[in-house]
Amino acid sequence: MMFSILCLFLSVVWSAMGQCPPAEDIAPHCICKDLGDGPMLLCEKIMSAEQLIPIIKSTDTYPMFALTLMDSTLLYIPSNLFKNTKYEKIRFVNTQLMSLSDGDLAFEGLEDLLEEIRATDAHYITQWDWSQLRNQRALRLIDVHLIELHALDQEFPALESLRTLGISKADISFIHPTAFSSLKNLELLILRDNSISDLTRSMFPSPSNHLTIINLSNNQLSSLPDGLFDNMPNLSDLDLSYNKFAALSEEAFLWPLEHLQTLTLTGNPIRCDCRMRWIVDVKKPMYFQAYCSQPDNLKDVSLDYITKKSLWC
Repeated sequence: MMFSILCLFLSVVWSAMGQCPPAEDIAPHCICKDLGDGPMLLCEKIMSAEQLIPIIKSTDTYPMFALTLMDSTLLYIPSNLFKNTKYEKIRFVNTQLMSLSDGDLAFEGLEDLLEEIRATDAHYITQWDWSQLRNQRALRLIDVHLIELHALDQEFPALESLRTLGISKADISFIHPTAFSSLKNLELLILRDNSISDLTRSMFPSPSNHLTIINLSNNQLSSLPDGLFDNMPNLSDLDLSYNKFAALSEEAFLWPLEHLQTLTLTGNPIRCDCRMRWIVDVKKPMYFQAYCSQPDNLKDVSLDYITKKSLWC
């Protein structure tokens, strides 16, 4: 009832202003509203591509800014669905989408327009073919949250415009050895709340001249490979909180300790013994959070305050 009332109100206001298609062209599944950046199409309960096609096509002559698809189920997005449209942001909320396209490429027609793809809160198993995005020249952000991907088993295409990639709470346990290596201009990588246990330097661009922030919190990491941060000159913020680190090796952690602005290691089972003596005299980041978990006499003591005399085996 509320959805219908809101639909009627918004359709009257925006149709009068010429910003939205006629209400009858997008009803009963969609409404049109403006959040300040431009007209946005908000659709719910779309259960097939056939339902979606006439709705999107009705926006061809309108300056639509964004599409949000909620509580829907689609096997795929037709590859040519957005031709002649002007969408810059597309978001899927609680929507089952098994494939980004029914063809070799996704979102044809938006190659120089689409800036953001977001998907959240859909508890189903899927595996998107990221190569279908390879022609998206304006794409700056991909954010996937609460969707069961389980694996990133292919390399992302060379999206030169991509600055932010977030894949969180996606049950990721496997990452392709060169997954992010072609994302040369990536600045922010968020892989928090997954089941990642292994990393390799080859996963990241080399050099990673623009990579500034990496968030790997709440995973299953117990060690880092030597040289992981080679050729990452602008990395400033690393979050490894709530992983499985029991020891911090000098080979892996000396560089981040001496060069980062922020290093977070809270919630790890760090054992502060003789193996940790190397860290006492090392320069620490401005914002550094790490605490001993064992032995009992050092429990909850910050690694900023441990002394060589307290570290014994």
